[in-house]
Amino acid sequence: MASIVSLRGALACLGAVCLLSGCVVREVCYSDLDCEGNRVCDLTTGSCGWQCETDAHCADGLTCDDHLCVLQCLDVPRTCPDDMVSVCGTFCIDVWEASRPDATADNPGTDTSMATSRPDVLPWATGSPDTMNQQVAGAACAAAGKRLCATWEWRLTCRGPDDLDYCYGDAYDPVTCNGIDTFCDCEPYPHCNDDCGSDRHVTPTGSFADCTNGWGIYDINGNVWELVASDDGLDHYRGGAYNCADSERLHACDYDAAWNPSAKGFRCCADGEAP
Repeated sequence: MASIVSLRGALACLGAVCLLSGCVVREVCYSDLDCEGNRVCDLTTGSCGWQCETDAHCADGLTCDDHLCVLQCLDVPRTCPDDMVSVCGTFCIDVWEASRPDATADNPGTDTSMATSRPDVLPWATGSPDTMNQQVAGAACAAAGKRLCATWEWRLTCRGPDDLDYCYGDAYDPVTCNGIDTFCDCEPYPHCNDDCGSDRHVTPTGSFADCTNGWGIYDINGNVWELVASDDGLDHYRGGAYNCADSERLHACDYDAAWNPSAKGFRCCADGEAP
């Protein structure tokens, strides 16, 4: 038996904006949720349009259904390396955020020769776009025999087999994953950092046992931003980080940061062996 999963690349809703230029009003989108129906937002133009009209407009293995690229999930998992899991029976993804080979629980390390997927170590993260971009992350994944995850692969993994807004559910929880409200100086509740501040900090991979879903990945929401592969000239980061000003919005699986956030990291994907 197989199920159909929509790969609508929705972003977090910032609200539609109308720009006034003389007597002309032009609606500008900042996310797919700013668009009506099955239209999606093109961040390079700020305009809404169809994701696809034919199968040729979708990535390999996807089909165009009602103007959305969809994937047919297979019940039989792929054979993946020990540090990865099979998602939808179609690809493999790292269980944990990428880390450097010499990383420990107290030190992120300095060895950039390859990416590793390990628990209980500080993730590979940096604030500089010169040291974290698609070339850097892609090379680190390739050295491990993997590749940088495609946007649709990352989103499908984050939303899980139950198609949720966060890996753990549809409602934001400040302590399930590592965000700005997680280590509040008062009793944690949504947006408690706004009232009392927090001791926010990056944590070793897998520190939050409930920050997972049915696929078996960890920390895909929060801790560090995760870079995904793209070909539009922009670096896209997903999942939010420990220091996001609004973790409820920026941690959501559908939020796309096409800007230069701090705490930039990544995780790798691979094709695996077909069943």
